[in-house]
Amino acid sequence: MPRRQGWFGSLSEGGKVTVIGSAIVGVSTLAAAILPSLLSSGDRKGTDEAKPPVQTQSETPTRVTDPDSGTPSQEETPEPDPTGTTPSTEPTTPTGPPAPTSYKVAYKDRTMSLSMARGAESGSGTTGSLDFDAPAARRYLDSAWAAEKEKAEESGVPLQPDLTYANAASGFLILTEGRTAAQLQPSDPSEKAEDCAAAAQVGGFSEARLNDWQLPRKTVFCVRTDQGNIARVLIVDFVGGTEDDNEAFAEPPDQITLKVTLWKPSA
Repeated sequence: MPRRQGWFGSLSEGGKVTVIGSAIVGVSTLAAAILPSLLSSGDRKGTDEAKPPVQTQSETPTRVTDPDSGTPSQEETPEPDPTGTTPSTEPTTPTGPPAPTSYKVAYKDRTMSLSMARGAESGSGTTGSLDFDAPAARRYLDSAWAAEKEKAEESGVPLQPDLTYANAASGFLILTEGRTAAQLQPSDPSEKAEDCAAAAQVGGFSEARLNDWQLPRKTVFCVRTDQGNIARVLIVDFVGGTEDDNEAFAEPPDQITLKVTLWKPSA
């Protein structure tokens, strides 16, 4: 029985060549259509994988590097002023209240005295004091005055007297802490409050020793008290004591007589 041939086998030689050529052309056309698509898909995938992630803006404050230390430091941004102006960074110098330009008389040419008593034993003498603001004079035992000073230091409350006179051996005339004073020469004629205030503001006097008797009569002190008043203190006379050219035998006066005028700043 003869073998059955398929459709391709029944074709002539020319027909077979035609079919094979058509098949080759069809495969080539299909490959040309599919291959570019596959290649472009692979390229896109590689590109997407290599693309760096998108960075978002950081909210962290900008940091700068200190050129001396080499370490980063956070840059400071000044706080905005609610008024819309730029705040100033320049230091300001505090200024005190202006000095008074006029004064009124509280009392004029009032006689006062500073005196001390000599004790039989060392340390048993007295200290004389004057408060020009009150005005008031008082004498303390030396031990009591030392206790008053210690109490003032511990409490922070200033002592009331402006001037004290103590020490029977040396006769110390002492300006109390918290005041300023200037010693004027007897030839200074000015009795104006403004001149005395200007001298007291400059200062220069803190204490004097009277056993050498080098502080003459008519010496003037201008004192700014702890309350801001101005006192013009004139030495009128000395009472007691022994004046001697040899300091070893000299004794300071027991009492100093003064004439005082006090001005207060005008309101």
